[in-house]
Amino acid sequence: MVRFGRITAVLLMVVAVLVGAPTSLFAQSKIRVAVMNFENNSTWSWWGDNLGAAAADELATQLVQTGKFTVLERRELASILQEQNLGASGAVTGATAAKVGKLLGVQLILTGSITAFSIKRTSIGLRGIGGSYSNAESKVDARLVNTETGEVMLVAVGQGNKRMGGGYFKGVSAEQTFDQGAAQEALRPAVEQVVLKLTEQSGSLSSMTPAAPEGQIVSTRAGSYYINRGAGAGVKVGQKFQVHHVVDEIKDADGKLLDKVIEQTGVLEVTQVLANSAICKLVSGKAAVNDTVK
Repeated sequence: MVRFGRITAVLLMVVAVLVGAPTSLFAQSKIRVAVMNFENNSTWSWWGDNLGAAAADELATQLVQTGKFTVLERRELASILQEQNLGASGAVTGATAAKVGKLLGVQLILTGSITAFSIKRTSIGLRGIGGSYSNAESKVDARLVNTETGEVMLVAVGQGNKRMGGGYFKGVSAEQTFDQGAAQEALRPAVEQVVLKLTEQSGSLSSMTPAAPEGQIVSTRAGSYYINRGAGAGVKVGQKFQVHHVVDEIKDADGKLLDKVIEQTGVLEVTQVLANSAICKLVSGKAAVNDTVK
């Protein structure tokens, strides 16, 4: 009887650990992805670059819904890209991928283009009775880029059709006036195919190690140091950053900056993580506002 009670207690402990695991152990295995705007390479010009942004937003939403990816919040991504003068288009080079990976702590960048898109309206009427509908066709080419190597890890193509009754969607003319919801709805079938292919490969990608997010010390207060990278960039409590300080600048005769001489001056350890920033303590050396942390 006593032995049975001990076994039961052990089983209950195991169950408790497993119940708590999804928020810790399982979450750590998710792949961190930044979804860049897609280029609109289709002949559909009425919606311009808005179509590429709509494709990226729909991809980000569906990737999160799979439960296998941690997707960087799109507004934070746009803010950081603007801050670093990297742009938000889908034109990603190996150097850009590495820079984004270090800044945001992501393993992969998802980018690509819309290679085909059209909306055709059909009207049917007879003796005063009739109706109309719009049929949207789309094709999306996606590329998954390794931020560590700049290598294209996976190429996925999705193609689909979407019928929207009445020639209108959400009260907006499907042919001309841009509407975010209408664009995402029209692109959804093609995006679903892309996400399915990415999900099928998620197992082989989950072992990738996220890059340590690069940031900057933005302020100090009462012995604490505040950096401009937080939970959105994958920063964790206990994580350590090397502090780098610019000790000299090399300029040409016209005053144009050619290079910077940088030295490591200290180490910070994260004590608290916020959405877009983190609070750190100095564990060795020295640090100052505007110093870079890596």
